[in-house]
Amino acid sequence: MIANFFNKSTPVTTFTIFILITLVIFVSIFSTAAIDFSFTFFLKKLAVLSFLMITLLLVQFITKKNGLIKDNAFDLLLMVLFIAMFPSVISEFKLLGAHIVLLLAFRRIYSLRTVKNPKEKLFDCSFYIGIATIIYPWCILFMVLPYAAIINFNKRTIRNVLIPFVGLITPFIIYASYLMLLDKFDTYEMDFTTNFVFTNYNSLKLLIPLTLLLGFIIWVIFPTTLKIISINSDLKNAWFVLTVHLIVSILIIIPAPVKNGSEFLFLFFPTAVLFTNYLQMVKEKWFKDVFLYLFVAAAIVSIFL
Repeated sequence: MIANFFNKSTPVTTFTIFILITLVIFVSIFSTAAIDFSFTFFLKKLAVLSFLMITLLLVQFITKKNGLIKDNAFDLLLMVLFIAMFPSVISEFKLLGAHIVLLLAFRRIYSLRTVKNPKEKLFDCSFYIGIATIIYPWCILFMVLPYAAIINFNKRTIRNVLIPFVGLITPFIIYASYLMLLDKFDTYEMDFTTNFVFTNYNSLKLLIPLTLLLGFIIWVIFPTTLKIISINSDLKNAWFVLTVHLIVSILIIIPAPVKNGSEFLFLFFPTAVLFTNYLQMVKEKWFKDVFLYLFVAAAIVSIFL
């Protein structure tokens, strides 16, 4: 039933997605032990809701514009379920902001599959990655993606190799100039704090969604990749970049200084695209429903546990 409803991308499904993300915010508020219903509190929640809706709109634009999925809403549904499975994402403004900027970078990276304006796209994507790195330093690892795209989309020239470096350092130069004008240049430093203690993942609140998410990634990545490479000539050109994207997202999680589940935000987009392509391959409707209902159940457990 749920798979059949989201099998087509329509205004109704998009509206439903926005209702669901609003419901996730609403439920997360009242599942908190102590609630301070102040004006600032509502402003913060409204800002979070706006960030998440912008995130969903960007995901929809990237996947549809670049042919990463077919005409369905599975990717948006999965994004909402992932957010509900890791509700600590909602309270991390820095990560949400960095993720939105990264989505702007991903939009340019995946569009490199076309021959139009490759140099501008390389500069733009690395520029956005630079901004995200200022917000959350470990985002610098995503600089691997422009070069993966250069290799995969056959854009290998000396100029194209150098452009991402220029794009990356440009926001740092602008930000440094801004701090110097305010005489606060000495106050900023790149904080590459690491945390390799994973004991927080032993709690059921994180263990259940984490096991489900990583388990399904391992289960579907190989058959989906083989199917796309052998049949889908349009998508297989971008699939290598998506696979690298997935790997980099996992690598960012490992040293993340805060281990409360919010660090998995970077994994949501490539995983949603992976799972959506897998669901598109599955012919049994009942299996699609079971697949999605498992994530619905994990989301409910994560919010109320």
